[in-house]
Amino acid sequence: MPKTAKYVLLFAAVLLASAVCIVLMFRPRAVNIVYMADARYLPYVMVSLESAIASKNKGTQYHVHIIAKDFAPEDTAKIRKMAQDDVTIELYPAREPKLDYARLGRFSSFKISLQKLFIADYLLSLGKVLYLDADTLVQADLSEVYETDLRGKYAAAVKDGLMYQFPEHVAGMDLGGREFYFNSGVMLLNLAQIRKDDIMRRAVIYFNTHNEVFGDQDVLNVAFGSKVVPLSYRYNCNSTFFEEKDAAFLSKFFNETVPQNPREVYDSAAILHFAGHKPWTPWFSHSYLKPLWYRYAAQVAEKYQMTF
Repeated sequence: MPKTAKYVLLFAAVLLASAVCIVLMFRPRAVNIVYMADARYLPYVMVSLESAIASKNKGTQYHVHIIAKDFAPEDTAKIRKMAQDDVTIELYPAREPKLDYARLGRFSSFKISLQKLFIADYLLSLGKVLYLDADTLVQADLSEVYETDLRGKYAAAVKDGLMYQFPEHVAGMDLGGREFYFNSGVMLLNLAQIRKDDIMRRAVIYFNTHNEVFGDQDVLNVAFGSKVVPLSYRYNCNSTFFEEKDAAFLSKFFNETVPQNPREVYDSAAILHFAGHKPWTPWFSHSYLKPLWYRYAAQVAEKYQMTF
């Protein structure tokens, strides 16, 4: 082959590679998100989703999946109105799992949360999904955390700040050598690996053979064992914990630098999680976080005729 032809082919190959890189760089980044709620918690899911949409980058697409229990037709209609060109919404009627709910004991209010054990069954076409509790506010684009490497792992999650108060409870659990107990309010789930290793079966067996189970959270901590990637506290920032402890304690607890000022912590958090007191309750009086939550709630109330 003549030299000129070789150079032409080489130049064409470089151009093609560059074109592919450009296409990949500017293609929409798709993020699958899943919530679960009954009709009572629907307004709070909508507030969380409203904050997620408001914080989304222009080039990111959100595919939102909602496991819905006892939704009336008007509930379904309201949540579907939140869909946009780059935000799709799909609902999945909640199924009644074969679980011995008496095992919850004093934690009986966590019944709906046990649907988390079966997310991989609901979303059979997905290999990965980001789960969010309804009592969250999203303050950043979610594509970054969504790209966390989960190869060989079941999930990525944040160390739970409130369970440090119950060291005996955590010490009595087999976490497979993992040194931290995670909070299940925000989880990046490797659904493909969970299905492959039949983790749902392991979770059900654990739940049905243990008493005083702390909802889905205990079950998932045991079922996932050592195969959990730790995430920065920024992806599950629990307001109660950060008010109770100083920066030195928090930095040591999370093994990363935590700002001295709680306001700076909240402003830099990608996901705020109201795992303790809820901002919609009368006894939640935080001067910064309560108005922040109600700002999104007011938008939802106006746009979708929701009441809080």
